[in-house]
Amino acid sequence: MRKRGIVLGSSIVLIALSGCATHQRTDVVARSTESDVRPSPLPTDLVGTWSGSFVPIGAGAGGDNAVGSVTLTIKDDGTYTATERRKASTWSYSGVVVANGHTITLRSSSGTWVSLRHRGDALYGVAHDRTGYTLQVSVEKDSGALAGPPSAQSRRE
Repeated sequence: MRKRGIVLGSSIVLIALSGCATHQRTDVVARSTESDVRPSPLPTDLVGTWSGSFVPIGAGAGGDNAVGSVTLTIKDDGTYTATERRKASTWSYSGVVVANGHTITLRSSSGTWVSLRHRGDALYGVAHDRTGYTLQVSVEKDSGALAGPPSAQSRRE
């Protein structure tokens, strides 16, 4: 149950990042984000496909519209793509990944960003949604991902 909460939390952060990106788009910020924040090589355990979900925190009756799923693909060149699904709608986002210890920051091509905590085969955190909700996001690394060796820590949990 704890792992599922982590996955859910990370997914929400990812979705929120996507939502925020639509409100702050400027070409100047997007160019400087991708060129200036190009990270050093990512740890191999981050590279691959991550899947999970997001839910609103403390939302009222209308919060059902802020529930969804997310797929995050992190490439070894330090870029990412994310696909968010809510009911019948789908949104896609891209940008760069900056790793700093147990935290990664996803910086979108539109200039917005979100930080997620990395623990084993899970990424999780909290983010603000484009509709105004605070979301708990959680994603887990797909077991079929070939990008890196399995995390020893996640196997112990």
